[in-house]
Amino acid sequence: MSLIIIVGVFVLFICSKIWFSSPQNIGKYGEKRVAIKLDWLSKEYITLNDILLPTHYGTTQIDHIVVSPYGIFVIETKNYKGWIFGHEKSEEWKQSLLGKKRFWVWSSEQHKFRNPIRQNLAHFRAVRDILKDVGEFTIIPIVAFSDSADLKITTPNHIVVNWSNLCSTIKSYRTPCISQEDIQKIVSKISIANITTEGSRENHIHNIRSVQQNRQMSIANGKCPKCGGNLVERKGRYGSFLGCSNYPRCKFTHS
Repeated sequence: MSLIIIVGVFVLFICSKIWFSSPQNIGKYGEKRVAIKLDWLSKEYITLNDILLPTHYGTTQIDHIVVSPYGIFVIETKNYKGWIFGHEKSEEWKQSLLGKKRFWVWSSEQHKFRNPIRQNLAHFRAVRDILKDVGEFTIIPIVAFSDSADLKITTPNHIVVNWSNLCSTIKSYRTPCISQEDIQKIVSKISIANITTEGSRENHIHNIRSVQQNRQMSIANGKCPKCGGNLVERKGRYGSFLGCSNYPRCKFTHS
């Protein structure tokens, strides 16, 4: 009997390791953690989770939208750990992790990811466009990282916090600007626009991957993925980088 229990625990451990090794599952776990934290807010805050909205270029998935008398908060969740480096104007940010210890020295792992501020601005625009028939409202984009992330970032014009500071950041807005009647209209409008048809989220993920692959292919071919211009090497404060030849009309850069 004890052997069966040991085998069962081992199988459960292996399955959990496989599940958590998937970036998509790690992200979903983070979204659930943040959704639980947002439930701690008072009743004057209405939270909508995992919203898929139509846009002029396809669809965009928003982790959380909090509607309140003090504004509409559009939240992008990042379940990352380690040191996070980035600037609000950068195309990409960097995650730095301690790797394995070799000869008494810790190696480091570094991974790049899309600037989440830019990602969340797309969500901001989608919410604004959906609500244009209802009215113009204060929309506050927030990027929320795991408490395991040490944020080494420069974002003077945008809000980037750890999960533990998310609710206090939302509650720091205390100037009423949305009526109760408009709150109900906003929640109704977003809920109706939310795409829930079978396979819609799978198609959304497929489209994102296609866009990423096309972007990487363009860069590899020396072309700007935004406007198709040539990428040329430039010098900056932090070394060389690739910039679009159509600057300043196109401000795409790549490290």
